[in-house]
Amino acid sequence: MAKKLYGIGVGVGEPGLVTLKAVEILKEVDYICTPMSAKSDSSKALKIISNLIELKGRIVKLHFKMSKSRKELEQSRTAAARKIYQLLKKDKKIAFVTIGDPLLYSTYSYMLKKIKDWDNSIEIETIPGINSIAAATSKYNLPLAEEKENTAILSNIKNEEHLERVFNLFETVVILKLSRNYEAAYRVLEKLGLKKNVLIASKCGFEDEFYTENIEVFKNRKIEYLTLMIVKREGIL
Repeated sequence: MAKKLYGIGVGVGEPGLVTLKAVEILKEVDYICTPMSAKSDSSKALKIISNLIELKGRIVKLHFKMSKSRKELEQSRTAAARKIYQLLKKDKKIAFVTIGDPLLYSTYSYMLKKIKDWDNSIEIETIPGINSIAAATSKYNLPLAEEKENTAILSNIKNEEHLERVFNLFETVVILKLSRNYEAAYRVLEKLGLKKNVLIASKCGFEDEFYTENIEVFKNRKIEYLTLMIVKREGIL
């Protein structure tokens, strides 16, 4: 059996949104690797696919440390990649599952780079998944971009001046990881008169998903990790 790594996006919570190809591959691989935080033993990705395929005896849990230290992050990612690599060297077929899409702000991208660096002969195939942006816009029947509109995706706001320039350049701006970007975004939106032009989506596709067009809600409410904001210069339909 030829060794091969699959990076598989399992979408945003609803099992019915996992692609047929993803399910077919997950049924065939030897091991299914899933990312977890160092403080948790649960996996959202595994929960999504648990009723679609047989998992018993095939799960490899990869614990990633959440840290502001680049050194600790690198050590954690390298350890996880080596675990996958050791299985690949035994000629196993491995799937790395992740919520959303594997190539949009996913831990899979780190695994992909390291394994390619260590052994460029290993066959790698990436299976796309529905990301949270697509899930949020679909839920609201909200076109993300139309005709000649331009769209920006931000994960880390450098400063308010930078964000203001982005809003002036792009008709649609998506801000991911809102929990760390809310305060700066709020101040800029208030300054530009865009506070009513937002859609905030949290835990898209999961049972406790939450949507609101009221940015004020989060002034006194905890912002969950999986929360994003979409700002449309022309307003939310």
